Amino acid sequence: MSDSMSKTLWWLTGTVLAISGVSAGIALWRESQVPSPLLLDIFDLQFVSQEPAAALMAAIIAIVAFYFARRVAIDEQQGALEALWSRRWLVAGAVFLVCTIGSLNVYRMAAISGDEYANVIQTKVFSHGTFFGVWPPALATRMAPAELANRILVADDGSGRIITSYQPAFAFFAAPFERAGLRFLVNPLIAAGIVLLAGLSTWRLWRQAWLSGLSVLLMAGCVSVAGFGMGFFATNFLLLLHLLFLFFFIRGTPWSMVAAGVAGGIALHTGNQIPQLLVALPAFFLLIRARRYRDVACLALPYLPFIAAFSFGWTGLVQGVSRVHRQEAASGLGAAATELAWLGEHLKWPTFRQFLQDCMSLLRFALWAFPGLIGLVGLGILSSASQMWHRRDLSAAAAPAENEVRTLQLSALQLSALQLSTLALAGAVGFYFMFPLNQGHGWGYRYLHPALGFAMVLGLSRVVQEGASSRVVTWLMVSASLSLAILLPLRISQISGFVAERLALLPCLPEEETQICFVDSSKIYWGPDLIQNEPFLDLSVPLRGRLILKSLGEESDARLIQGIFPAAKKSPDVTSPGSGSVWIP
Repeated sequence: MSDSMSKTLWWLTGTVLAISGVSAGIALWRESQVPSPLLLDIFDLQFVSQEPAAALMAAIIAIVAFYFARRVAIDEQQGALEALWSRRWLVAGAVFLVCTIGSLNVYRMAAISGDEYANVIQTKVFSHGTFFGVWPPALATRMAPAELANRILVADDGSGRIITSYQPAFAFFAAPFERAGLRFLVNPLIAAGIVLLAGLSTWRLWRQAWLSGLSVLLMAGCVSVAGFGMGFFATNFLLLLHLLFLFFFIRGTPWSMVAAGVAGGIALHTGNQIPQLLVALPAFFLLIRARRYRDVACLALPYLPFIAAFSFGWTGLVQGVSRVHRQEAASGLGAAATELAWLGEHLKWPTFRQFLQDCMSLLRFALWAFPGLIGLVGLGILSSASQMWHRRDLSAAAAPAENEVRTLQLSALQLSALQLSTLALAGAVGFYFMFPLNQGHGWGYRYLHPALGFAMVLGLSRVVQEGASSRVVTWLMVSASLSLAILLPLRISQISGFVAERLALLPCLPEEETQICFVDSSKIYWGPDLIQNEPFLDLSVPLRGRLILKSLGEESDARLIQGIFPAAKKSPDVTSPGSGSVWIP
């Protein structure tokens, strides 16, 4: 084994052990700061309770991969990876099946976060062929508490109209599934598409079947893809769109740039604009620097109708019904600039607490991916820098022969894709360190996850140099395979426990029973996010299912019930005593 290859194996193994050690150390330190873990911030508690076990498993996987990489024969691994690429639909189908089962039985079709709830309610509204839901005016503000004002908004004209403030591309995509009663298939299909598209992007970039097979295995080994594939975050949808953007950007033809612009325009209006801006701005910078002005125009043109329809139209519509919630409500161009202006105002140098939170988020990103991704990305960045420097030397030398021109042109496209991946990934990490976000729960680093494809491409740029017969490839194959065999079941167990704990906080009877459930959000940290209702409620017909309202005190709740549901009786059965009450109509 060459010294270079040996150093790479030690580097990959060492980075995993370092990440695992730092994660466990931070978890122990944070836990030691309070008398009881229950006194921790909810997101610190999630890190403390989940990551040490995953860190230990990742360390074991890295050591096992190191052992096999140094001792196992490597003659047949290229053929195995090529066979995997030829069976990519089976791999994607397995990912789809795991996520579908998880959506129904692990995540229980619940929307645990307010971000997921915003997506769900927006999807249900669109599936009815309208932009607004309607709640009884007397109940509307209790059905969407002020704590959710930046997500679920209620009109101030007394109509009870509701709308969500998030950019709606994901909900438009999911609405037909909701209409057909198949919403639980949305993110599993997206997760399967991510695995396929990762391999296709790799094929378009390097045209090597074994490398595409490896990228399919590595992406499937990133447990965060399956984790987000079980819930109803739009995070995987953004990752899929960014992979599509890269897939078309790599080709570099005018029509492929148009297609990249379409993918970017949709991504720009999923959730919020920032994740796609962190990709689009570097792309335009690279094209302008290379004087590819026709490609700049082809890439920019498809963004215009999306910006007109959503950045102006949708944001203006939301601002029009949200004046009761948002002091910064505006109209016209002011409405379109509101979100970006708000983000700009919050960019600041991080405090120590925020810096620690961001470091913990990056560690979660690493621990939810396959072990070794971060080390591989570091090697890929060095490799890309070396190739760019070498190409500069070539361009300064004598003009190449005619048969070398194609090689240099292909190299230019490859390097352009690698540069985009580097800038997009670095921009995302830098931005979120400067933007103080309370990250919330998520299955990895939720805000960096859409850049996972760029991280993968960067890492594979180093694997290309090593070749299919490299022991580094063996290390990666073992790591990704053991990630699926060990980390995936662990993470599924953690997700299931987390979802069960959150649902148990609701002071409600079993969901199939008709009931009015009051939630005292001051007694439950997750309380406002758990106040979730269907987007259409008609009090002229008998209540069906569960109605969840914000509690304003027992006397106020009783008066409300007497006025709207005079025959309702208070139930003595409450699953979470002291955090609310239940009434049976």
